[in-house]
Amino acid sequence: MSLNRSVTRNKLSKRKRGAAAVEFAVVAPLFLLLLAGIIEFGQVFRIEHTLSTASRRGARTAMLAGAETSAVAAKVVDRVEDMSGIDPSQITVEIAVNGDPNKNLNQAETGDEVSVTVSVPYAEAGLGFFATFFSNATLSANCFFERE
Repeated sequence: MSLNRSVTRNKLSKRKRGAAAVEFAVVAPLFLLLLAGIIEFGQVFRIEHTLSTASRRGARTAMLAGAETSAVAAKVVDRVEDMSGIDPSQITVEIAVNGDPNKNLNQAETGDEVSVTVSVPYAEAGLGFFATFFSNATLSANCFFERE
């Protein structure tokens, strides 16, 4: 009788191990996809923070008397490149005075609204699968200040 019980126990334990392997095979890809999504979200959040910081610094620089549009744009690009390592040719900076991007900072007067918008393609900022999946998306941030 004890022999039958041990044979039955061995069969049951092998079945349980097989069921665990199948469950792992089903759950592991979903877990890894979730983990990759969490990592990607963290990367995107970091880049968004970098863009926000750069646009705010650019807008603060644009408030100074004698600020040049090209100097402000260069400062923003340098800040994004230093903080994120994104290729400067992929960084777009738009500086607008009262909503007009063609107006130079030298033409801004007291009370004018100056905006600095910085953007990068998601494919440059993202990692792995999601970067190719959302390759047409753009990450951007802007900051508005009133000229003093």
